Formats: sequence, structure tokens, C-alpha cells
Amino acid sequence: MVRAPKRVLIILLVVIVIGILVFNLKKETSKLIETSKQVYLFAEQAGDTLIESVLLDETHIEFNKQSFLLKAKNEDENLNFSFKLESPRLFRFASFKPSSIAFFIYVTPGDTLSYKLDNSIITFNGNNEAHYNFFKELYNLNLNYPRYNEQLGISEYKKVHENYYKNKQQFLDQYAKNKNVSDLFYNKIKDVFKFQYINGILNQNSIPKGAITNYTEYLKGISINDFNRNDQDDNVNFYLALTKYLNIVSEEKFGNNIYSIESLDFQLDLINKNLVGKTKEYAITKMIFEFDSHSIAKDSKNLQDKIMIYLPQIKEEKYKVVLERINERLNKINNRLAENVYGSILLDIDGDRITLKDILKNQGNTIKIIDFWASWCAPCIEEIKSSHEFRKKLIQNKNVEFYYFSIDENQESWRKKVAELQEFGINKNQYVISKTQSNHLIAFFNVSTIPHYAILDYNNNVVLINSPSPNDTLEFNDIINKIEISE
Repeated sequence: MVRAPKRVLIILLVVIVIGILVFNLKKETSKLIETSKQVYLFAEQAGDTLIESVLLDETHIEFNKQSFLLKAKNEDENLNFSFKLESPRLFRFASFKPSSIAFFIYVTPGDTLSYKLDNSIITFNGNNEAHYNFFKELYNLNLNYPRYNEQLGISEYKKVHENYYKNKQQFLDQYAKNKNVSDLFYNKIKDVFKFQYINGILNQNSIPKGAITNYTEYLKGISINDFNRNDQDDNVNFYLALTKYLNIVSEEKFGNNIYSIESLDFQLDLINKNLVGKTKEYAITKMIFEFDSHSIAKDSKNLQDKIMIYLPQIKEEKYKVVLERINERLNKINNRLAENVYGSILLDIDGDRITLKDILKNQGNTIKIIDFWASWCAPCIEEIKSSHEFRKKLIQNKNVEFYYFSIDENQESWRKKVAELQEFGINKNQYVISKTQSNHLIAFFNVSTIPHYAILDYNNNVVLINSPSPNDTLEFNDIINKIEISE
């Protein structure tokens, strides 16, 4: 037997030891990498005795996606969070009880930060403190958000928005000089401000119809190419601005008919030619979703054809689910109320049970407008008050009847609010949807938020499952006139 020289054995031993050390180092590095993805967010002692519930939320939530992390203090749970994070991103953070102002915070994998509440303002401490408190410091500037008025005019309104945008950008530049912030943070906030600006000047809810007379001039400096990005998943303003851009360029081409099938074709063509990746999938889904929410029932076949074209192209599961649900609901509608919807049970003001079929039958040959609302819904109540005169004229001059379907769980609160609002013309056709029978009715009319309005024609065929508000008099009048002409 030949023995290996002593020197060879020593070398072999050294190699083995080095191998073991490298293996352990890789193992420890792997642990460190894993640990670095963990974020710890905890309540400081003073705040923990005061705050009862807090919400850490993703900034872009749509299509009924659940909130990220919600914590309520009880005997078994504190208000501390621990979660894994793959890359830096914006979150929204707020206290619910007591209520605080909701601020964006920029969080990096490996961050440890604490929070406390002081006079409805959350303050953060931690290893990237400047990232967490930026929007609180911006809030303290008390910058006035631009509001449209007729004296200002559309061109000056845009300039005011531009100045508002510049002021925030200047604050960011100075903040970055004085504070320890990363380049990633700086670029992210720049993007937030950019798309806040675009979202603001394209917000149709702020700009009266007809105010924009020269779309080319007004949209100068903004194009579909601004949205050809897939790094804005945590920037809610990016998605809001994209939706508004697609709608406003459609408004330029189709006027008030932005929810026509021709307008949808135009939007989808624009998306296909200019956007890629997740943003393209979102935009396709959003435009189909918007069209579905505002379209006339006779267009359901066209919409289903579009869904069948685009559904195979969608890879993101959350968007596929949305299109599949729309298609499933359209299969059931065919512009007529399904039997299980007709059979839905509601309760009248006296607490007696009645089916939707009997409610509609009692009013006979009228155009029927259903208002889904609740006693606790401030926008619903504001709409009821502000649309009172218009609703009264419609009932007097057109063959129209309004129905009020409450989703209240507390029937006493509902009855009390109905009594309070009687002077605004809601003293009849008041019903609350029975909890045990609500699924078919709510699902059929796609009621995800309130106020929500639906319109049925004289024969109870569905005209719109999500109509404009009766407060939007021109568009609403146009819909009613079209129904009258078609009968």
C-alpha cells in the first residue's frame, strides 16, 4: 500500500476545511439575504396604549382586492407587523381608531420602523426615517390643491396644476439634499408627483363638460408613451392617470359616447400598439371593466366577443379573474332579469317581505331607476339631496319611477335616515335588501360600491347596470330620451 506524502494530506485537509467554511458562509449569507427581506413595523409604547387599530395597505388596490395588513388590538394581538418584502415599495399607513391622516411611506427590505400617533398625525422612527416621514413633511407645507372654477378657465387651471407640481418637486429636491434618502426613493417620489399631476389635469370629475375645447393643446406634453412602464405597481396615481388618459382621448374622438363599442375598440387598439407587460394587461382589463360598468345591455354580445379575444392574452391571474367574472355574469344576463334576481327578497319600510318581481309589477309600465344606497353612505345622501329637483322633474315630465334599495344591515338606522330625507323625495319605494337574499341581486347589478344606479325599461329589460348619477342631468336625460324613442 502506497502512503500519500504528509504534504499531500495537509493540502487535502486544508481544501476540506476551506470547503466547509465556504459552505457555511454561503449558508449564513443565505440567511442574511432572507432576513434582509423581513420588515418590522411596531407601535411605540405611548402609541400602543392609544391606538386601537391600524392599516398598512398597498397603494394600488383595485378589482376588489383585499387590503394588505390590518391589525386591531385585542387581548391576544398587538399592533406590530412583520412581513417579507422583495423590493422597495410605497405603502399607505393610517390609524383607524382613533383616526389619523393616511400617509404614503416608502419601505425597503430589512427596514425596522416604529410609529406613534400625535394629534391625528403618524410619526415614524427607524433606520430609513427620512423615507417614512416625507409625506408628513410635505403635508405640513399646506399646499393648496388646485380647484377648477369658471373664472380661472381651463388653460389657467392647467398652469396652476403645473405650479403645484413644481412646488412639490422643489420640496423633494431640497429634502433630498438635507436628508439621507436613496436614489430609488427620490426617483419613486418623482414618479408619484408626475402622475399626480397628470391625474389632476385629466380628472373629468373636476373639469366641467365642454371646458376643454382644444384637446391637442391641453394634452400637450402628455402621451400614451408616458405610461409604457412596468415599474409603477405601487404608484396608484400612475393607474388613475392612465385610466383618465384613455378616457379623455376617447372623449376627444367620441364626445359623450366614450362607453360605446367603437370607443372601446379605439382604446384597446391604442393599448395594444403602445403598451406592454403588466401595464398593458391592466389597461385592457380596466377598459373592459369600465365599459361593462357603463354599457347598454344590448352591447353585451360585443363585449363578450372582446373578452374571448383578450382573455387568452392575459397572464396576471388577478386580471384574468376580473374578465372571467364579467363574462360569467354576461352569460346570465342577456339583458333580462334572471328568475333568481326576480325572486330576490327585500323588506319594505314596515318590515314586510316582498320580491323584486312584485315591486316592479306594482309600478307597471314605467322606466325604472334603481338607486342602491345606505344610511351610512355620505356620498349617497349627498346625491339624493343634490339630485332632488332633477328627479322631481323626471317623475313629472317623463314616465319614470325611482326605487331605493338600501344595503343597510341596521334596519332602524335605515328607517331613521329615510324619515330624515323625506323632504328630498324618497318617501316611497324604499326597500332594504334582505341579507340572506342579497347575493343574486347585488351580483347581477355588479354593485361593488355605492351610490350605484341601474335603469330598466318599460318591460323590465336591463338598459344599464351601472348608469350615470341622476345628478349628471345631460347624460341621464339623454339615456331616458333614448329609451322613450325606442319604445
